[in-house]
Amino acid sequence: MDSKINQSIKSKNIIKIENIEIIRGNNRLFTKYSYKFLHGNLYIIIGSNGIGKTTLLKCICGLIEPDKGKVFWNEMSVEKDYQEYYKNITYLGHLNSSFPNLSVADNINFLSILNGNKAISVQNDNFGILPYKNHSFSSLSNGQKRRVALSSYNLSTKPLWVMDEPLNSVDKTYENIFLELINDHIKKNGIAIISSHDVHQYKKFKNCNIINLDKLYE
Repeated sequence: MDSKINQSIKSKNIIKIENIEIIRGNNRLFTKYSYKFLHGNLYIIIGSNGIGKTTLLKCICGLIEPDKGKVFWNEMSVEKDYQEYYKNITYLGHLNSSFPNLSVADNINFLSILNGNKAISVQNDNFGILPYKNHSFSSLSNGQKRRVALSSYNLSTKPLWVMDEPLNSVDKTYENIFLELINDHIKKNGIAIISSHDVHQYKKFKNCNIINLDKLYE
């Protein structure tokens, strides 16, 4: 593992969202919402459909800018230096990032490189996709596609992991493998922020924090 990257995981990284407001059409998803995400912690974002879980994740990642307020990474404003901030993030959206016409092996390599890591071999994969390595991504089932996407976390040494419903369509065996990756990441002082409709898989984690967005509107 690269010593510089390893050092970044072990440092005391903090994400802070400060007084953010996000407006979508006639909907105001957040009003002066603030929260601090600390190193060595897992955060599970829950709430009703349409409440803003995906929007909040994208805001944290810098993929969308809040209409008001700011996002800070170690006191650095994300909007002022997004390129530097992005070097610290491994992001998995609700839809599987992919190149449908390429093989599974090529997709895994691309995903790894896009996340700032070296190309990885399917031979070392632990998500059971070796039998499909030469298949086109578009030919896979939804569960298989999700496992390909999750495999990008195998060698991710970035301190911030952000995931939108990562365990959708994933069976119990591979769910447990992924939870082990999360646990290892947290032990290394990483930060993991996950949206989910089901929190029971994550409650066993010692430093698990539940963020219920429904409570913002009570």
